[in-house]
Amino acid sequence: MFSAVKQFNKTVWFIILSTFISRFTFLMGWPFLALILYNKFGLNELEIGAFMTIAVCIGVSCGFFMGNLSDRIGRRKVIIAGLICIILAMLGLAYGSNLALMLTATTLSSIARGMIEDPGKALMTDMMENRIAKDLAIQMRYFAINVGAAFGPLVGVYIGVGGQQSAFVVVAMGYGFYLIAAIVIFKLEKPLNPSQMKQDQTFSALFKLLRLDHAFLIFVFASFLMSLAYAQIDIGLIQYLRLESFENVAQLFGILLFTNGMTIIIFQFPLLKLLENIAPLRKAYLGACLFTLGFFIFALSSKDAQWVIIVAMFVMSIGEVIVFPSLNIIVDRMAPEHLKGSYFGAAALGYYGWAFAPILGGWLLHSFGGTTMWLVVSAISASIIPLFYIAQTAKRPNFARSNP
Repeated sequence: MFSAVKQFNKTVWFIILSTFISRFTFLMGWPFLALILYNKFGLNELEIGAFMTIAVCIGVSCGFFMGNLSDRIGRRKVIIAGLICIILAMLGLAYGSNLALMLTATTLSSIARGMIEDPGKALMTDMMENRIAKDLAIQMRYFAINVGAAFGPLVGVYIGVGGQQSAFVVVAMGYGFYLIAAIVIFKLEKPLNPSQMKQDQTFSALFKLLRLDHAFLIFVFASFLMSLAYAQIDIGLIQYLRLESFENVAQLFGILLFTNGMTIIIFQFPLLKLLENIAPLRKAYLGACLFTLGFFIFALSSKDAQWVIIVAMFVMSIGEVIVFPSLNIIVDRMAPEHLKGSYFGAAALGYYGWAFAPILGGWLLHSFGGTTMWLVVSAISASIIPLFYIAQTAKRPNFARSNP
């Protein structure tokens, strides 16, 4: 399997490395946005949840159309436009002095990420023919994300920008380097399967096709529930630590993110080798089982037993390393070649879970406390397991007939 790395070209390596740089800098600031909204603007848990939900909802909705657009006009154009937008968004977050500007910048950031990440995943697999090489590239990209996630927040805290708006200036600079490199690399190489207009690439034809793809729709709904639960790590966790009066919240949160990232760095490839003969959908519901257990352990944590919350994060991270790369591989395998961007964009509708997670977590925290929140998301994770199982045999359309 690992010998397939020899088939990676400049574009594939660029996407993997730039993913690390952008995620490293992005996570120096983004996870602490909830603290900024609380400390500077006085928002409570429910208001912060509503703020994030509005921004992410708009971004996810636009992401579906951006994925389809990348099939029609080319992935490179959409990615370049997305990078310009996210640089502007990060500068807006860095210098925003009122809630309206902060909401606008957060929303633009959410839209821009959909313009960069989904077409980027599709572009990476466009550059190779071999199935094993494509799967390995997706795994490597996920590995790069988590190296950035492991060190970005800690570095942000260490240099004193964690929880400060000035962190977003550093994020904008990281994306600026990404933009310059993208312009250079995209001129050097062309994809093996360039985007071409086909009959079923229009929005209306795509909606009709997706309506018949029952397996994919079940998969997207399962992804929605998984995002709804898992996103509490990004948004709900730091608010939980503050609400339950854990000491040094920003530092502890950075340690937890470091635990998450390092667990994935250490275990991703050994687990990849161990589970290589297991189908991606089966890996997905194995990961969902571990999520269920991890969230239940979170419910047992307290400020007097911080080691419990670290154990919970470790269990969650093992589940994550199994399930999240598998989700992208499943989408790549489900998607017809000429609809890769559209299917990645449609799969991103599962990120509506990330949109509603802040308001769900904020409401549960504000009204019932942290233990109830973790028990509810544990139950949500448990409900995902049968959905992945059903998706294995559900009905799919005849793509050859849909595009004569």
